[in-house]
Amino acid sequence: MIKIPEYIQNLSPYKPGNKLITSKKQKNIIDFINLASNENPLGASPKAIEALMETTKFLSVYPDVGATELISNLSEILGKPEKNIIAGSGSDAIIGDIIKAFSDYGDDVLTAEETFIGYFVNILKLGRNLIKAPMKNHQYDLEAIINSITPKTRIIFLSNPNNPTGSMFFKDEFESFLKRVPKDILIIYDEAYSIYAGLHDGYPDGLEYDQENLIVVRTFSKSHGLAGIRIGFAFGPEELISTLYKVKLPFEPNSIAQKVAQAALSDYDFIFQTIKLNTISLERMTNLFDELKVNYIKPYANFVMILFENQESAGNFVDKCYDNGILVRHLPPFGVPNGVRISTGTHPQMDYSLNIFKKLLGKK
Repeated sequence: MIKIPEYIQNLSPYKPGNKLITSKKQKNIIDFINLASNENPLGASPKAIEALMETTKFLSVYPDVGATELISNLSEILGKPEKNIIAGSGSDAIIGDIIKAFSDYGDDVLTAEETFIGYFVNILKLGRNLIKAPMKNHQYDLEAIINSITPKTRIIFLSNPNNPTGSMFFKDEFESFLKRVPKDILIIYDEAYSIYAGLHDGYPDGLEYDQENLIVVRTFSKSHGLAGIRIGFAFGPEELISTLYKVKLPFEPNSIAQKVAQAALSDYDFIFQTIKLNTISLERMTNLFDELKVNYIKPYANFVMILFENQESAGNFVDKCYDNGILVRHLPPFGVPNGVRISTGTHPQMDYSLNIFKKLLGKK
């Protein structure tokens, strides 16, 4: 019998936000309004789609190992040297590579209780000790993270704004935190939703920080609408980025992802329309929840987390939304069993969904 390590046996496969099953009312998942996965409701940028059509001629050719053109474009946009940037098959892949490169089996990797499940999976599958610091009112408590550091701590993961709660910590908190973390502990600052959060005063933009123990991770999955091709990037000190190149797969991200991401970077009008739609949709949702006196966390990304009295009530709401053709995300895997995350949608999607939410959440 093949021996499977105990830490692998204890893992559970990732369950996506979509319920990829049919119901009596909907025969195909496409019939649903998907507000479960924080995707871009506008889809992918027109420039990215056009580039996708042109990449078919490269399908038989191995990808550029260094993603040279993409890194060059990112360097110009970010104002960072090319040697300080790396691209990968989604931020998930980069997160996994960071854990491989900068920690060892049995080391402690620290994050928060109610945060991105991708940290939990990557930390545990690589045999590291997952340490979760408590949160305060569903927000990162950076003081609690400082207090959770042990002699075995090698990496700290921070998601800002945080997925799934939507909360955000601010510049003064972050800058104090950076000064207090020992320089031999690597800080990973995950900015998957930075384009949305950057609208708010006091947001600590990762581009503003150059520190020897800090790597900033970003993705093309959200505002750029490229979740389906899996591409992300990170930037930080040259020594750390060059170390990541030693552990990443040699031909990732793939050729299609590289070309499409380059095109998406230049589609500024699409980004503007994405931000505009998101701002309106968030306001419509929070206005309704205020009207209905629904408990929610102030959002800084492209979703709202609402809170119920208990897990059963949250699950019932998710099921009733499903029966009405709407997918939303119940959050027990993220550590919030009484929470439901609802992504923003197009205007027609919001029209329909808000009407259903009002019926389900209004006082009987």
